[in-house]
Amino acid sequence: MSSVEEVIFGLCLVDFHHSRGPEIEYSYGLPEGADASELWPYLPFQALPDGSHSFEETFTYFTLLYNHKEQCGPPRGGAAEIPDDQLEDFTTLFAISCSRQIKSEELIRKSEDVTRSTVQKAVVVVSRKPIFGQIKDKLSIITNAFFLQRDFSNKSIIDTLYGNLTSMYNLSNLNDEGHLYVGLCLRRIVYDFKRDVLTILKAILLERRIMFFGSNVEDLCNLQFGFISLIPSLISHLQDCGSPKLNSYRKTLSMADSFKSSDRQSVLKFLGFPLQIFGKGGFFSSYTPLQQLDDLRSKNTNFYVVGTSNSLLLEQSSQLCDILINANTKSVDILSDDKSLHHSLQLTFHDKKWMDYIVADVTGTWNENDYSTPKNLQFEGSEDFIRWQFEDYLTGLLSSVKLEAFLQSYKDNEMAMRSIPEEIAIQSPIHFFNPRWVQLWKETQNFEMFNSFTDDRIFDLFPPKHVYNGTDTLSALQQKLQKSFQSFKKKQAVHAPTKEGNHENQSGEENQEESISRSLSSKAQTEEQTVWGSWKEYFNAKKKTRPSKSKSEIYSSTNSIALHDSTPAAIGTALLNLGLNVVSDDETDALSKGTQDDIESTEKIEHITERQNELGRRSETDNHSEEEFSNPWK
Repeated sequence: MSSVEEVIFGLCLVDFHHSRGPEIEYSYGLPEGADASELWPYLPFQALPDGSHSFEETFTYFTLLYNHKEQCGPPRGGAAEIPDDQLEDFTTLFAISCSRQIKSEELIRKSEDVTRSTVQKAVVVVSRKPIFGQIKDKLSIITNAFFLQRDFSNKSIIDTLYGNLTSMYNLSNLNDEGHLYVGLCLRRIVYDFKRDVLTILKAILLERRIMFFGSNVEDLCNLQFGFISLIPSLISHLQDCGSPKLNSYRKTLSMADSFKSSDRQSVLKFLGFPLQIFGKGGFFSSYTPLQQLDDLRSKNTNFYVVGTSNSLLLEQSSQLCDILINANTKSVDILSDDKSLHHSLQLTFHDKKWMDYIVADVTGTWNENDYSTPKNLQFEGSEDFIRWQFEDYLTGLLSSVKLEAFLQSYKDNEMAMRSIPEEIAIQSPIHFFNPRWVQLWKETQNFEMFNSFTDDRIFDLFPPKHVYNGTDTLSALQQKLQKSFQSFKKKQAVHAPTKEGNHENQSGEENQEESISRSLSSKAQTEEQTVWGSWKEYFNAKKKTRPSKSKSEIYSSTNSIALHDSTPAAIGTALLNLGLNVVSDDETDALSKGTQDDIESTEKIEHITERQNELGRRSETDNHSEEEFSNPWK
């Protein structure tokens, strides 16, 4: 019987029978009296995945569910149907299989069951931790040696492998999470998926139904565990990922109100890592055979990350998943009809620039002979570099969310606001992570756990900012003006003009836009009266003050728009009325673009700047006449 301190749980030998299909032929090291075929009915199909016969050697990583009290596997209904009174007895195990094949004619001894031209088998190692990379090479050597015997009746080499692995690994020498990262090639993931790496990671954090598809099962499994490893500490806390009904991790959480700076795990816990994305309602199965389809469709399953090489599951992807990642084509497809999901997964300017920086470091040091090692052995672009970059990104995100929540909760508390440095209080770092994505993330279970068990002021110790430190003029100006408008709104509410106040007493039903338009039409308006809620209100007000024109005067044959002032001049006037300096042409362009509903693709900025310069030149030649031009934002 395996000790709970041992990492290696047991070994199995899976054979592909010509009539019965994949089945467990032999096992060693499992709990006494346990029948491997009864323990895990899906294991043979996971160990010999679809398409594995196309490779001389292939590896598969997958998860298994185990009841340590009853020493049995999942119930007959599947992993999603665990009885509520047995939830605490179940945990998740991890398995790696190495499959090979040999021609039947090369065998020294053939059993009566050998009727095909080739024999395919897989050696499987079941463990309590996902130590795939550390045992992969040893498993490959033993499996190859087993086939070189050309006599499958002699299974002593499998027994030897179990003894060797159990002597090498135990839970005490796997405290360092770095052991679990061995063999996970992040450089290749970045090289293949580029910017989409961040899109996929953000999708995983939103707890959606995500399916990975690929013909090469080893690459497919590596890809998924690679993404899991990008979330600090998650790969070592996957005990609940085998079933959507398990939620033991949350019961172990407690508030972290301090940390030791010299202890990395202490720091990560204080920050709220891992972001536990596999709790109640979700599960993770890096290789999911067709036989596990009921688990995907179960009423208890709300979200998951699964991988498959089965084309039948791919054909049903529109019904089975919200997001499909195709490892063959290196593509990401959002299949959900939920428009909010599409908008939330759009990367911001800062996201794109940061990912471009990482991609450039990886591609610039790409080594065709060794994907995981930069060709010049530099740190930039290495595995650790990529992992640390994503840790910094997530740390900045968590700190920014906490800052936003604090500012919203204490915005009317002058004493609390004074405790925040002014340069931090005026920031809006959430903007750099896509506010729509942040809003959806706040609805997830992993956010609820993070928010409930972390200090409200982690931003005092960890900078609330985006990891990309470049300047986005468009966003900076937009934030500056938003703060200015908010300030002037408060000022207007406290120091309302007397005449306007008398008029409002007579007609209390009057809305703010009409009041603003009336104040703008007055030639005697003061600086204090010139306050708008947004740029849209300003331009609407300007439009209302113009004298009426005929259609022929307003619209030319080219459908151009007549404005009282050129757009640069109008923006300059608005800035002066707000008490701000007139911005440069480039800044004016970025500011105007920022008044749209969301920040659009930054590739259009150069085009708009060129258009604005043209408009500026027109304004200089005839600054006092009305001029018709095509709207550059159309």
